[in-house]
Amino acid sequence: MKSYKFFFGLWLVVIFAFVQVGFGQKTSRWAVKNADAFARVELSRVRLRSCAETPKQCALNVLRASDDAVSETPTSVEIFDFGKNKIVVLATYKVDEDDSLVGTRYRVEFNKNAEKYEFVQLGKQFKCVRDRTDWSKKLCP
Repeated sequence: MKSYKFFFGLWLVVIFAFVQVGFGQKTSRWAVKNADAFARVELSRVRLRSCAETPKQCALNVLRASDDAVSETPTSVEIFDFGKNKIVVLATYKVDEDDSLVGTRYRVEFNKNAEKYEFVQLGKQFKCVRDRTDWSKKLCP
């Protein structure tokens, strides 16, 4: 009986670790570079000016001003410098209150001019619980 409990407990630890590693995995530059892989998010409520803060803080400002009005702290933030003054910030959020959705991630693109960041585009992707488990711009079923 003890061996069953041990193996069951070990199995749970392995599954938990697999889920955590899969969600927190670093994103490839190729996946971030293609803006068309993200559903476009509009910024109809506010006009953004250039931002003199860090790329991360500038991206969080854009997300708060977006029509999605993201207010919580992201699970992870990754910054990609593609050269030629193109900076992309990827902010990932874990979703707990939706049984079809694991997470949402936002791609915020900037052009760097001097020491300021000019907003270019905002997009988002979804990671589903079932059916489609990779990041996609399509809503989860």
